[in-house]
Amino acid sequence: MSAAKVNLTILNRQYTFSVPEEDAERLKAAADLLNVKVDAIHAMDRTLTTERTAISAALQIAFDALEGKLGEIPEDEETIKRLATLRLKCDQTLDPLT
Repeated sequence: MSAAKVNLTILNRQYTFSVPEEDAERLKAAADLLNVKVDAIHAMDRTLTTERTAISAALQIAFDALEGKLGEIPEDEETIKRLATLRLKCDQTLDPLT
């Protein structure tokens, strides 16, 4: 089992993780989810410290997981735009002629 180095940006800071190659994409998806939650919390209350924002996002993700809602996508405009952008990037990567 070989390890992959994964560079992530979370809360505008760079982090490098070493994970099994088969977990690299899931780790990136987890970071994307964390960033979406952090951005939503920060948009609601810009006075929170970075640490408080991160803890609030982690708690929200854990709460959603325990409630069985982790896979549900909120229907706010920012999330819809982000998903559309990610889908477009995926489509372009998979079929560069489009």
